Amino acid sequence: MSGEILPWHQPILEKLQNRAKANTLPGAIALICGEGWGGHELIETAAFALLGLTSQQPPHEIAHPDFCWVVPDGAVIKIDQVRKLNAFAVQTPQISKCKVAVIVDAHLLNTNAANTLLKTLEEPPQNTHILLSTPHWGRLLPTIRSRCQRFQVAQSAEDGTKWLAAKGVQVSSQTFAQSGYAPLRVLEEERFDLAGWLSDLESGRDPSTSIADILEADLVDTLSCWYRDIIWQQHENANRTLLAFADEINQTRLQLETSNAANARLLMERLVYQWMQVVRLQRQRSG
Repeated sequence: MSGEILPWHQPILEKLQNRAKANTLPGAIALICGEGWGGHELIETAAFALLGLTSQQPPHEIAHPDFCWVVPDGAVIKIDQVRKLNAFAVQTPQISKCKVAVIVDAHLLNTNAANTLLKTLEEPPQNTHILLSTPHWGRLLPTIRSRCQRFQVAQSAEDGTKWLAAKGVQVSSQTFAQSGYAPLRVLEEERFDLAGWLSDLESGRDPSTSIADILEADLVDTLSCWYRDIIWQQHENANRTLLAFADEINQTRLQLETSNAANARLLMERLVYQWMQVVRLQRQRSG
């Protein structure tokens, strides 16, 4: 967000800064921020503040001896990445008063990587802070969770809509629901036209062409929007068939999000075939 500190981040940042000033900041910190509420921006701002950095460069481009930035390699964070972090953690600070290591989307640590991280989290070296960010606290191993002090961003749909309105952005209840009630998602300019895609598919378009189109999109995000849209449409009259299909969407999304081996084309072919069956069943019932 071009250096903007989002209003719902401010309480967490103030807590971290106050703890740092009082020398009571824990060595292992988990920052919990929902998708579309700026989790990456939060952990970047927090890390830079602890190091006294004001750089406008993306964090992965910063060459700072006391800063380590770890992001998923594909769909997971691998053991070699954590080994490098562990080696970084035992070094002596060279420029700043402390060292800061960041793990973005820590719920994507594979089992070996998570287990390799445990000892460093349990006994972080002096003047070292390890920051983990995730929107999915429950997906972290219990042993990881037990070693971290948790700071969670409060998410308020009202705060989100007020912030959007202040930026001149008006959003419908359906669009906000599709975004997961996440204000930053509403601002994304290049999102897949899910409504148009579904309309074309249901109007008899060649499914193979539709599948080719959706494979060019951010599948995890698009499937999340599809899932939320179905759930939103059930707020008055629940339809078991649609809710069952929504579960299929969610399972497909999770496979794509958590496995580098997931075959996106086969998964989408299966999902589109199931959706067309749902559409036919809905038309038979309405006819």
